Amino acid sequence: MTIAVIGATGTLGRSLMTHPNTVACPVRFEQATEYAGWFDHHPDVDTVWHVARACRKSGVRRDFQTFRLEQNAMNRLLDTRASQCRFVYASTKVVYGITDDEFTPLPAHHVAHYFSDDEIGTVNCPGWKTNQDVDTHALGEQHLVYAMTKLACERLVRQKCSDHKILRIWDIL
Repeated sequence: MTIAVIGATGTLGRSLMTHPNTVACPVRFEQATEYAGWFDHHPDVDTVWHVARACRKSGVRRDFQTFRLEQNAMNRLLDTRASQCRFVYASTKVVYGITDDEFTPLPAHHVAHYFSDDEIGTVNCPGWKTNQDVDTHALGEQHLVYAMTKLACERLVRQKCSDHKILRIWDIL
């Protein structure tokens, strides 16, 4: 098994890169047309761990522009051989309408363990969280954009990848 980590430079991505047989996919959302070539040059990749997200470091972190950027990149990625791989996508608790009011910090290495099984479907991380209903009505603008971005990408993953796992992650230390 060879695992491509998309988002390998973030906190969770760095933790995932400590697992055996991982390779960082350096293609950024702005370079989404390069996904096909990258996967062509890495034919041994049979698993994708996608933990990247689009946001700015300052000012308005998320808006329609970041939504479109991430959505376009996911579309392009899943139009490559990546859609035929085991695909694990990092989503968020925010799709349940939960923000900083409920803080459940998990070490990145603990969250990383959720990526390596063969479970299919949508899973909460941590697994003892029982939330299932998407509820975005009370979210502020930036949290709403973030939730909508993740839900749109989740839908693409479900549509285009038969072997997928969507992890709705609470908080990473």
